Amino acid sequence: MSNLKPVVSIQCNWNEVLTLPREEVWISAKYLNANSVHEKIRTSVNKTERKLKIYLSNNYEFISLTKLSIVVKHKESDLIVAFVAATKAHNVHQKAVLSVSAAESALVVSSCEGHKLLVWDSRTNQQVLDLKGHGGPIYKCKFFPSGVVVLSAGADGSCKIWSAESGINPVTLRGHTMSVADICIVDRGRNVISVSKDGLAKLWDVGESKCLDNIIQAQGPINCCALAHTTDEITVENDREIATGNKLLIVGCESGFVICAHVAKRQEIFRKQLSSACNACAIIDQTIIAGCSDGKITLLNLKDGSVISEIHESASPILSIATLPNQLFIVGRQDGNCAILSLQEEYSSVRVQLTGSDCDGIRDIAFNGKWIFIGCRDTYIRKYDFKQIIVNFK
Repeated sequence: MSNLKPVVSIQCNWNEVLTLPREEVWISAKYLNANSVHEKIRTSVNKTERKLKIYLSNNYEFISLTKLSIVVKHKESDLIVAFVAATKAHNVHQKAVLSVSAAESALVVSSCEGHKLLVWDSRTNQQVLDLKGHGGPIYKCKFFPSGVVVLSAGADGSCKIWSAESGINPVTLRGHTMSVADICIVDRGRNVISVSKDGLAKLWDVGESKCLDNIIQAQGPINCCALAHTTDEITVENDREIATGNKLLIVGCESGFVICAHVAKRQEIFRKQLSSACNACAIIDQTIIAGCSDGKITLLNLKDGSVISEIHESASPILSIATLPNQLFIVGRQDGNCAILSLQEEYSSVRVQLTGSDCDGIRDIAFNGKWIFIGCRDTYIRKYDFKQIIVNFK
């Protein structure tokens, strides 16, 4: 068994083809810096039992097949891969999707390269609101914890607050000199944080529509951000600053730096240089998950920035990362690969691949407790049932 894990891929419409007899789909395994090995999965019908049978090459072991998933084992690496198909592919946008966020209700907010910011119902695919006001592409949109308010940010350098019920935009936050790349909502949303290509991470007072302070000043563009809790808690005297006393802000920079700062103290704790631009980051417990342009996933210790481990299975740039329960996280790449991994060592040889994208980049990922929504360059937002995923990590 090899310690190196390949990226195992499958034909994007496998779930449609493998329901039929005498059909085939391709499957491939690719180790980093090596050529792909392409093979076939074939179907036939058992004449006596009249049941569909699956045939793979000797390089794979067939484990199971359902309507929405097929599970195989790559024998050489001992890697178990579950391919999960989307329950539904939503086509609410006409241009490539940039961002997506899902409330606990059926509401979803998403943006696209056509400068559209839409609120829609994921049960019916019906548009509820067309939020107009940004002067250019909207790079990020997120629901507040209430599920009825939206925060958006984009190329015009502003952040906007919207009612997801009426579409009213009561608050616009202005202060960045370049486009806003990512946003964080602090606690229930009295304060929000934005990071920009101008190298600043700003803390905002939503109620008074003003910037309270710059938390981080990086030497170059900031691409992403995430919030974490710390035991190093202080009392904040400003009554306009809520729930920042125990928060850490982590940002990923175009320079490759990952910077961590205490929000309330406005104090940098560490900065760690990675191998390439950090495009996406997320936090699970005391672990920072950083995704870079060279395809590498780096796990850092939240306390001091030390490297816990690195996962480098693909050279395709990482565009998005999101966390799931049970120490799981999703990584979306420029080549359309969308994989779910676990921080737990016992599942180090398990990958769940969310299929559907035909080599189009995974721009953003959202999870509302039941459904995973994947925003893709091909204009679709695909919805996956979390139950289909978690069963592979039990």
